[in-house]
Amino acid sequence: MDRSFPRIIPETAPLARVFWLYGVIPSNVLWIVLLAMLWAGSSAALIAALGAVLLVYTGWIVVAVWAAADNVQKELYGVLARWLTVAWALNTVLFLGFLLVDLGA
Repeated sequence: MDRSFPRIIPETAPLARVFWLYGVIPSNVLWIVLLAMLWAGSSAALIAALGAVLLVYTGWIVVAVWAAADNVQKELYGVLARWLTVAWALNTVLFLGFLLVDLGA
């Protein structure tokens, strides 16, 4: 694997740390904050701004998990982490798209 990623990508970190501590937990926290803002009646601009942050973060975590996926003892874990992260990213993109369409209506 080409190890020429920028330093912001933790490609040498253990996959479990990247997947859970950098991926799952922060992503869920961002979603909780976004949904709390939505339910609290925050402005559409603030919700859209956090949505943009969430999209950038999601792109970063897909690359980070993909790069760290080889840092496991069982190859299956790397494959599962890659595809679960891609599925989560697609879910994020679709959900944010529908949310922004709804906010604009």
